[in-house]
Amino acid sequence: MAAQAEYEELRKELDQLRSDIAGLTRTLKDIASEEGSAAYDKVRKSANKAQEQAAHTMEAVGHELSERPFTSVVSAFILGLLIGMLSGRRS
Repeated sequence: MAAQAEYEELRKELDQLRSDIAGLTRTLKDIASEEGSAAYDKVRKSANKAQEQAAHTMEAVGHELSERPFTSVVSAFILGLLIGMLSGRRS
């Protein structure tokens, strides 16, 4: 009979351990989900900010090109020559 009582006690402790482990697993899953969500929000905000800055820069470049078309063409030509000379030296 003593062995049967010890067996029952051990079984109850194992059931409690399973329950505790399941609760711990749920808690860890919830924490990971919250951290992942926060990281996603941070990345999304950074991407939106970068997109806004890129749009602003493109707008400024377009404005500058329309204000000084001759200077823009000459600058692009000179830049092309420099890139061509630098890439030609590598060959």
